[in-house]
Amino acid sequence: MATSRALECLVAWVDEGSVTKAAGVLHMSQPALSHQIAALEKELGTPVVERLSRGIRVTAAGRAVAEEARVALAGASRRR
Repeated sequence: MATSRALECLVAWVDEGSVTKAAGVLHMSQPALSHQIAALEKELGTPVVERLSRGIRVTAAGRAVAEEARVALAGASRRR
């Protein structure tokens, strides 16, 4: 099962459009964020982002997972 941190990484990457900006928002290194996304992709068995020379393009699967992640993360933060 995907960790909440991996889902946070995906949502931040989708929102920010770059690993550098997403890592900054989450106060983590770029390699650590990329590792979280790679682990999520491995678990899902499909890419969630297409890496481009300038930023990313979110795949259909990535959009779906990011939207579900937003709901799950919002619910988790309300329970805290």
